[in-house]
Order: sequence, then structure tokens, then C-alpha cells
Amino acid sequence: MKKLISIGVALALLTMVLVPGIVGAYTITPDTYAKIPFAIIGSGLELIAELVPAIEAVMGPLPLPLDTVLNAVAPWTAGPLSWTVDMLAWGMALGADIWGLADLAFGLGFPAIEDILDKVAEGLMWCWGENCTAAPAPLP
Repeated sequence: MKKLISIGVALALLTMVLVPGIVGAYTITPDTYAKIPFAIIGSGLELIAELVPAIEAVMGPLPLPLDTVLNAVAPWTAGPLSWTVDMLAWGMALGADIWGLADLAFGLGFPAIEDILDKVAEGLMWCWGENCTAAPAPLP
């Protein structure tokens, strides 16, 4: 039981040290709400890259330039990888259009599904903060 408490205290102390560092290292700004997870991962990779010199000071040189790799991967994660959200929104909007036409042509009786898919697509592109390059989506 004492070991579990020790592990819990160590994790709590680690969290108290890392969370302010992660928040302070937040240099990648997403343009939509749906891209926030990609920005968090990218910022986390930047933070780890900043910690590599401290790790090397304790453990010695690492076999690969980890900080260089992480600094290259972080912007890609928050940039091109986050474009998958844009593609998902495009697919949802396209699906809404197709559903609307199919519902009209075949009399399926579920026109609300088109509205639901359109709302999801708009929500994925909803601007976050002042850093918005996406088309503004209407409020739900």
C-alpha cells in the first residue's frame, strides 16, 4: 500500500511540474476547435524536444537526434495531419448532399439526417479564437 501511495505522490508531483510546462510550451495555435487535439499533440512533441538536452545531460548522448526529429514532427502533426479534420468535414458535407438527393429520389422519409450531417460538418470547421483561416460556420 505504501508503494502505491508513493507512486501516486510521485505522479502528482510530476503533473505539477509538467502541466505548467506544457501550457507554457503551447506555441501551436489551431484554427478550428476540431484541430485542438492535433495542436496539443504537436505542442507536447515540442515540449519533449525541449527536454531532450536535460535527458542527455543525465543519460548521455542519445543514439539519434531526438530533438531534431520531434521538432520536425510537431509542426507536421499540427499542420498537415490536422487537415484530416478538413477532409472529414468535406466528406460529411458531401454525405449530407448525397443523402438529401437519395431521400428525395427514393422517398426514404428521413430528411433530418441531411441536416445532422451538415451540422457535424459545420461544427468541425467552427473557428477557434482569433486565429481562424477556415470559413466561419454558423452557430448551432
